[in-house]
Parts: sequence; structure tokens; C-alpha cells
Amino acid sequence: MRPLEGRIRRFGDRYDGFLVRNADPMSSLIPIIMKTKSDSWVLMDDRVDITHTQNFMREMRKEGRLPNLSLYQIVFAALVRTIVNVPEINRFVQNGRVYARNEIKGAMVVMKGISKDSERTVITPRFELEDTLYEIVDKINEAINPIDKTKKVMDDENKNDFDILETALYVIPVFIQKFVFEIIRWIDRYGFLPKSVNKASPFHSSFFITNMGSIGSMPVYHHIYELGTLSCFGSIGTIDTEYELNNKGETKKHVYLNTKFVADERITDGYIYSVAMREFKKYVMKPELLLDPPSKIVHDKIDK
Repeated sequence: MRPLEGRIRRFGDRYDGFLVRNADPMSSLIPIIMKTKSDSWVLMDDRVDITHTQNFMREMRKEGRLPNLSLYQIVFAALVRTIVNVPEINRFVQNGRVYARNEIKGAMVVMKGISKDSERTVITPRFELEDTLYEIVDKINEAINPIDKTKKVMDDENKNDFDILETALYVIPVFIQKFVFEIIRWIDRYGFLPKSVNKASPFHSSFFITNMGSIGSMPVYHHIYELGTLSCFGSIGTIDTEYELNNKGETKKHVYLNTKFVADERITDGYIYSVAMREFKKYVMKPELLLDPPSKIVHDKIDK
């Protein structure tokens, strides 16, 4: 099931989202006052205790249930489940109005190697509200596996939709590229962007995640792109190992994951974001909760 599936489009809705009609006066005015994402982003960071998570990953690999399970995949799954429970964070702003997105779509960069000359591509898997960790891992792998990491993007016969789109734009003159992107911005503002472009674009995702820890770096605050409808960009980095005293005076080892998020303030309020961050941490710390479908699906309340 997709978010708000079965809802009939009304005047003011878009094909990629439904107009939020129950906003209070302040929430209605904020997208008018803050016209751009760069004017309205909020920065959040936290450390997540993944001591139990690492044990869970080792157990799942050993049992063969998820033999290649990674922390990155758990983070993806935790974000999907967070959207299920806190659907307000799956909104976006266009043309001064707030919309509830009608799909869950993640985005991540896939490097074709680890060197200065390595090229990269982007995958944009889509998820259902009922998806468990198993389905989410499968969908991520289905998007990654066809990528030929031995070839440059231009030479890869298995180009995904994003690769096809970017290579088509790459070969045309710069002045035409600028014109094309101005057209894209204008028609997207009014909800007329071709569905094929929306589908291929990582800039029209529910969230974008980068794993800076894979290159030995701390997480960064990453902008959320003026182009498109992306409202959340997350970054995970290196992990810290610390030894702490418990209540009994015993020394215990703890492992922490450093995370940073940039989000669009206009789509919801600070209370909702704080709830979402707690939900995200809960699922990263206890990933076994993701093995079963959600017991309850919360749909975004957008009507008066």
C-alpha cells in the first residue's frame, strides 16, 4: 500500500501529492514567508547506540536470514518505518503550498569504486507502507545489483532511469542544459513535470541518505536541493566505541553511530520532527522491530 492510496484527487492536488488543507494560519504562511529550502532548512544531529544493532546484524548474517545485511540498509528501513508512523515528514512544498507525498521513495548514491576518479550513480527504490526489513533490503539490492561497477556510467549497458536522464542532458550544450532546467523548475512548480522524470529523479524523493562512514568520514549536513521536492537529507558517518559505567559500577562497551539530518521546516513543526527522530532512533537501536509489518499504519491527516 502507498501513502493515501485510494484517495481521489481534488482541485489543488498534484499527481505526486495531495494538498494539505488543514494547516493552521502560521503553517499556511510559512511557505510564503520562506520561499526557498535554503531559507527554511533545520539541522538535526544525534548519536544512536548501535551496540545491540551490531549484534543483531551478526546474528542475521550467521543464520543466513539476511546474509549481507548492512547498517545502511537498517537506516533505510528505519526511515521507511518512521514515515509509516509519522507521515507528516513525507510532505513537500511547491509554489507556496504544502503537499502530502503519495509514495515512499528513498535515494542513495552508489559509488563505482573508491578512488578520486570513481564515478557514481543514484538509485531510487520505492517502498510500500507494509514493507519489512526483508522487503526493503531486497528492493535496495534489486536496484544496486544491475550496476556494473567496472564500467563508466556512459558505457554501462545497465543504466538505470537516472543514468539515462543524466547522460541525455550531459551531451547537450551548457546553454541548453540551463534552459532545460529552468523549464523543469517551472513546470514542476505547477505539478506538470513528466512522470518519467519524477520517477527517475532523486530530487523528488521522500529522503536521501549518504553513508559518509563508508569513506571514513564523519556525517555532514547536506543541503536538500532547491530543485525538486526532497524535504529530508540524512547522513551517517563513522562509529564511536566508548566504555561507560553502568548503575552497578561495571564497565560496558557501547558503540555509537553519528547521524545528521537537514529537513525543510515548512512541511511540519518541531514537535513532529522530534517525534520522528525518536522513532528513527528506536528502529535503528532495535531493528528486530522491522522484521514484522507495522501493527498500525498512520495516514497523513490533511483535511479540515
